[in-house]
Formats: sequence, C-alpha cells, structure tokens
Amino acid sequence: MRTSRAEILPAYDARVGQLTLRQRLRGVVAHHTEEILAEVAPTLRRLRTLLLVATISLPLFFAGLLIVMWHLAR
Repeated sequence: MRTSRAEILPAYDARVGQLTLRQRLRGVVAHHTEEILAEVAPTLRRLRTLLLVATISLPLFFAGLLIVMWHLAR
C-alpha cells in the first residue's frame, strides 16, 4: 500500500479573511480621515482671509459706487 505525502491543510476560515478586510478598510478610512482633517486648518485660514478681504473691500466698493452715482446725478 502506498502512502501519500500530501499534507492536510486546515479549511479556509472566513473569519480570518473578514478580519484582514476589516483591518484594511479601517486603515484606508483612517488614512483618508487624516488627510481630510489635515486640510481643515488651511481651508479655515483661507476662508478667514476671504471674509476679511470682503469685509474691507465690499463697503469701499459700494461707497465708491454711491459717490460715482451722486456725481452723475448732479
């Protein structure tokens, strides 16, 4: 009688695949979250600068427009 030298391999455990998939997805989500959070501070800084410029320039523009219209109406 011949004996085979085939090894007995354990059956594939679906939980192991799910854990690695979960870990990979968690890593991807964590990476993208860090990227998004890194962009928040510069975006807020740009928004603050935009609001500052608008606060100064819009009243000046409308004052100048009012002066021009005042001179044209005379």
